[in-house]
Amino acid sequence: MRSKRVKCRSGIEGYRERLRDAYDSFEEWQDYSDTYGLAGRLGYKTAKGAWRSNPIIEGSVIPEDFRRVRVR
Repeated sequence: MRSKRVKCRSGIEGYRERLRDAYDSFEEWQDYSDTYGLAGRLGYKTAKGAWRSNPIIEGSVIPEDFRRVRVR
């Protein structure tokens, strides 16, 4: 899946895609998640839980834009 370009909460352009499409592997995701607390910011207790759930995420170059998106 290709990432969708969206306007983030900060007002700048960012991306929206499934978590597993944004990272090359679980190991890469886990490293980023452990370093920056990303799983917790998405509402998960562990990086593995987020990976299994594979939520739609949104983000940009601004760390505060990283979030889980619920699409209707």
